[in-house]
Amino acid sequence: MDRELLKGSTPLLLLSLLCEGPMYGYQIIETVRQRTGGSYTLKEGALYPALHKLEATEFIASYWETQENGRERRYYAIQPAGLSFLEAKKQEWNQFVDMVQAFVGPKV
Repeated sequence: MDRELLKGSTPLLLLSLLCEGPMYGYQIIETVRQRTGGSYTLKEGALYPALHKLEATEFIASYWETQENGRERRYYAIQPAGLSFLEAKKQEWNQFVDMVQAFVGPKV
């Protein structure tokens, strides 16, 4: 898949995932891999800067949780401002898809 097609969509993907519940970094990476059948891999080098940017804008919040083995894991959770932003981004995405489909036609 052409990575240029995905450029700018990372916040939409991350916020959509976090709507399902809090997740930690590796869990996000694995969920993306599984849902795309391995056709898209979200690299740590792209994931964590995107999460930090979403946290800086208060669209998500993070917290540490201690696991049974004593290790700590950082979880990310969507916030109300993130939900509002996500809804706006979904509308924007749907408009974009409709516009492209007006030229290339619906999915075959």
